[in-house]
Amino acid sequence: MGKVVGAFATSHTMFPSAGVEHQAQQVVDGFRELGRRVYDLGPDLVIVVSSEHGPTLLPSGPQPPFTLPVVDSFQTFGEMDIPRVDIRSDAEFANNFLRYTATRGFDIASMSTIRADHGLAIPILMMFPANDIPVIPLIIGTQSPSATATAARCYLLGRLLAGYVATREERVVVVGCGGLSHWPGTAQMGRINEQFDREFLALLSAGDGGYAAAWSNDYIIEQAGNGGLEIRNWIFAAAAIGDAGGATLYYEPIKPWATGMSAFAFAAPPEVDV
Repeated sequence: MGKVVGAFATSHTMFPSAGVEHQAQQVVDGFRELGRRVYDLGPDLVIVVSSEHGPTLLPSGPQPPFTLPVVDSFQTFGEMDIPRVDIRSDAEFANNFLRYTATRGFDIASMSTIRADHGLAIPILMMFPANDIPVIPLIIGTQSPSATATAARCYLLGRLLAGYVATREERVVVVGCGGLSHWPGTAQMGRINEQFDREFLALLSAGDGGYAAAWSNDYIIEQAGNGGLEIRNWIFAAAAIGDAGGATLYYEPIKPWATGMSAFAFAAPPEVDV
């Protein structure tokens, strides 16, 4: 029987380190540590959950709440000096997850191609520099206020993923990407709500991701910004691992990057011999 054997979460942006060298090194070390922990779990594939910033889901639409590329490989888009590389995926796993969720109240959009922008590419390439593990990208939309899933809906989808994996044979790791608090492209750009970020991390540590899942999108935007909606990807990961609690690997409010940066490791469920 398949199993979600681990879950992690990480901010998904990086900028020049000048003037913030120590903080930037914490980010790099966080990515590397996440990668080591993922490999230690011996997964057959990794599901990376992120938002999308325009190369694939253009602002003109469509902008579904959830989008799952059904592909056997995909390419990074290459902005922000990110290398353009091909990343292996698993179309069969993705397609059958679509079928599974469709019978349980979710209508997830599918795509036959994707150009992965920094929201997916930076975490994938930083965690897995050898590019030797299949990755299934899942996009939780943030660009359309009228088609933005609630945190509760994201939590429920995470639980459905765990149920789906249990019907399979794979060992699966989930990584939620994005956040924490930031206000890109708004009058408040540059603001970081350190208090909110730390309170959110404390909830995850205590196994209370379900509490955060009750927050409305309006509340999240007020407290953490439009970019803070990406914490729903972390909430998805919490649900997929059974809200098991865990530990923050680092937290750095990096002002020149205008983002509360963090990485988190959820507690892995115990291995059971059968």
